[in-house]
Formats: sequence, structure tokens, C-alpha cells
Amino acid sequence: MLIIDRIEEGRAVCEDEDGRQVILTEFPDGVTEGDVLVSNESGQLIVDSSLTDQRRKKAVELSRRIQGRRRNQKTP
Repeated sequence: MLIIDRIEEGRAVCEDEDGRQVILTEFPDGVTEGDVLVSNESGQLIVDSSLTDQRRKKAVELSRRIQGRRRNQKTP
């Protein structure tokens, strides 16, 4: 599993499951930041829409919790 961090100069900068950076020069058309790539039966990388959606929902939830904590903090 690889997660697209960013796409720059025709390369996809990804992170693997162990947090290591992986750079891809070939990747599926239309991928965007945050997409999760997995290998299919043929060994080709494809976007796993289900995993991508799960990760995005978790990120939104975490962001909301962090923002809620900031609002609840008292300012001096």
C-alpha cells in the first residue's frame, strides 16, 4: 500500500506502510494527493477508493477534533 503525498514534476511522492518515502515515475492517471494505491492481481498499481475514502474521513474527523479543542482553550 502506498499513499500519494504529492505529485511534482511528473513523479508521485508516496509513503509506504512503514512511513518510508517512495517515488513513482509511473502511476495511474488521475491520482491525487491522499489517494491510496495497492497492487492488483497483475501487479499493477490501482487506486483503492474504499481505503482512500476511509483515510480522508479519518483526516476530516481529526481536523474537526483539533479545531474543537482550540476553540475550547481559554485565551490569556
